[in-house]
Amino acid sequence: MKSLITISAVVAVLALAGIAQADLVGYTVYGWGPTQFPGPVTPPAGSPWGPDGYPGDTVELVMYTGSLDLTPGTYVQKINTLLWTIDYTYAGTETAWDYPDNWSDLSFPIDAGRGMTIGTAAGSLSQNGLLESTWFNDYLSFFDGPMTSFTVQGYYVDVTPLGLSRQGGTNFSGGNPWVQPSRDVMARFEVTPVPVPGAVLLGIIGLGVVGVKLRKFA
Repeated sequence: MKSLITISAVVAVLALAGIAQADLVGYTVYGWGPTQFPGPVTPPAGSPWGPDGYPGDTVELVMYTGSLDLTPGTYVQKINTLLWTIDYTYAGTETAWDYPDNWSDLSFPIDAGRGMTIGTAAGSLSQNGLLESTWFNDYLSFFDGPMTSFTVQGYYVDVTPLGLSRQGGTNFSGGNPWVQPSRDVMARFEVTPVPVPGAVLLGIIGLGVVGVKLRKFA
């Protein structure tokens, strides 16, 4: 009987301690791409760079691994590295390439879904972007993604990918392709404890109190 009472008291203490104290946990956000975005029309033989000279831009999100403090709160942390390489993208017609009469501005929607793990919990992130190709420059942006919720060691972790502002190419030194500066992709992490049902918590505390009292008079 004494052993059962002692165990009940220990369980109560450990449960309360687990609520009050959190740990660091590792997380990994997997990569997406590299994905290339050629124009929708095959360049004619008379185009300046030839039929095979317009491969289009390349976009990639590189895998990232970090650690998260499970103390309740809101944190903004890195989830990926964005890589972007600009190359010629054909936006003329099947028979004429000349600007401006036969050249269009192109837009390429990006669907950059990728997997994520936090501790042993697994899920996926969804995030869209937009690549724009014009005669003068190309532009790349990402939008905020929807929230994905994970349950990790007694906590809810809600992860929301954050967007990146529209930015044009800045590095055109040397010949093509032109590698652009990398950018950090961030997310908002919201950590909240999983609620313990009141009856369960009171029962655990009650067992602990009874155990202490019985131990006192044993």
